[in-house]
Amino acid sequence: MFINEDLIESIEATPDTVLTLVDGRKIVVADAPQLVVDRARSYRASVLAATEELRTRRSGEVVLFPVADADAGGTSDAKPEPKAGPRAAGRHPAGGER
Repeated sequence: MFINEDLIESIEATPDTVLTLVDGRKIVVADAPQLVVDRARSYRASVLAATEELRTRRSGEVVLFPVADADAGGTSDAKPEPKAGPRAAGRHPAGGER
């Protein structure tokens, strides 16, 4: 089972490790609380490192992920495409979202 670390509200050792999620659900896990925290930190660090790597490439290309075609049963090849449209010109959506 994988748990989205952003949904963990608290971790208790009672003596089992109990994760309380933001929606109030509780999940008992076999790992010690510190191990859960360490794994969450490692995962978050890997995401931040990958984000920084993408940011520093500066190639100006958008790489599309392969998407399975439900009818053909295959996947398409990811191909870089130049940025197009209003977002390429530096415009951002209304409301300050990014």
